[in-house]
Amino acid sequence: MKIKIGRYFRVLLSLSAGIFLLWLIGRGQDVQQIMREFREANYFWILMAVLVTLLSHVLRAIRWNLLIASMDYPVSTSRTFHALMAGYLSNLAVPRLGELTRCLVLSRSGKPPVNTLVGTVVIERVFDMLCLMTIVILTIAFQFEFLREFLDQLVVRPLQSRWAGKLWIPVLVIVVGLVLAAGALLALRRKLKTAAENGIFFKLNRQVHGVKSGIKTIARMDKKMLFLAYSAGIWALYFLTVYLCFFAISSTAHLGVATGITLLAVGSLGIVAPVPGGIGTYHFLTIATLTQLYAIAPEPAISYAYISHAIQMVVILVTGTLAWILITLEQRKQKKKIRE
Repeated sequence: MKIKIGRYFRVLLSLSAGIFLLWLIGRGQDVQQIMREFREANYFWILMAVLVTLLSHVLRAIRWNLLIASMDYPVSTSRTFHALMAGYLSNLAVPRLGELTRCLVLSRSGKPPVNTLVGTVVIERVFDMLCLMTIVILTIAFQFEFLREFLDQLVVRPLQSRWAGKLWIPVLVIVVGLVLAAGALLALRRKLKTAAENGIFFKLNRQVHGVKSGIKTIARMDKKMLFLAYSAGIWALYFLTVYLCFFAISSTAHLGVATGITLLAVGSLGIVAPVPGGIGTYHFLTIATLTQLYAIAPEPAISYAYISHAIQMVVILVTGTLAWILITLEQRKQKKKIRE
């Protein structure tokens, strides 16, 4: 009971933090202008983004099916898709609950055991994390000069003017920080090796082993190239969703592919934050990137963030709810057959 109360408290706390970020974002902005941006938005491009988002979920279900089939548990793509969307819907209530939910749902409607399905989800998460890291690195590499100039104006020059003649102070802070970080990593490594069962470090160690196991499983897969192709397609569709939303608002219609890749990286970091649906974190990071890096006015930047996030939420809410209904009807039908 205490564990459940603690979980709900953490969810409430993270959701409150997201709402607080939304309040900070909207404070002092021209609400009428933001509403005007919504009214004048090109809903053709929004509809296109909705369809692309839905297609990305279908492709993700097909990729998950590939992993399940590789473990000798063939399941129909429709069942996999329904379980996936039901899991996404659960994630809106409690972050990370969806991973377990979709495994439980699919296990009840087919042959795969829960443990096997959890293993496939770990593999997915490991690979998606590697994809996101790659996108972040490529974003920095291809826009290095632009980002360097931005950081130079925003951080380096102010620090130089403020600490002129006292550069040893920030250097000392950095060195001390690196030493402390190295010490913390060494201490964490020792804790992981000697972790007591069911403790937090034991669970963390299990997660580390899960990541290693996931990478090894991908390396041993028979259809590695197909898995990689599906993954590339999923992230390409994620990018396309971000990019299509540019054309929905006149103030962002001129933004190009490089900006779309940057927002994909930044927005993904906001979505994976431990906040239900990335509420607040996604908006904050997206708006900050548009206003600070690309000189977009706050009102259209806010409108873009809300529209692009709403597209994801609407697809999950509608498709996830329909998936739950279909799953429930199917389970009732199965129970009826057993009784007969």
